[in-house]
Amino acid sequence: MKTESLREVKNNLSRVIEELPETGAVLITKNGRTRAALIPVDENTDLETTVLAQNRRFWNLFERSFESGKRGGLTPISKLKK
Repeated sequence: MKTESLREVKNNLSRVIEELPETGAVLITKNGRTRAALIPVDENTDLETTVLAQNRRFWNLFERSFESGKRGGLTPISKLKK
């Protein structure tokens, strides 16, 4: 993973994008604080999963559903016999 300032990324966006497959994700900073990330994407990238992984509303819903299932007596998948 690489870290670049917003100014550097703005001035060299084409280069940064071309190098993504080699460098991996690039964290973009502004005033020394991380503000965004660029990630390499190819035909095998699951964008929906990538977006959901960063969505707090999704994880809150997931947690509420999990807790509701426990209260309702559902058996966790890890305890099911195959």
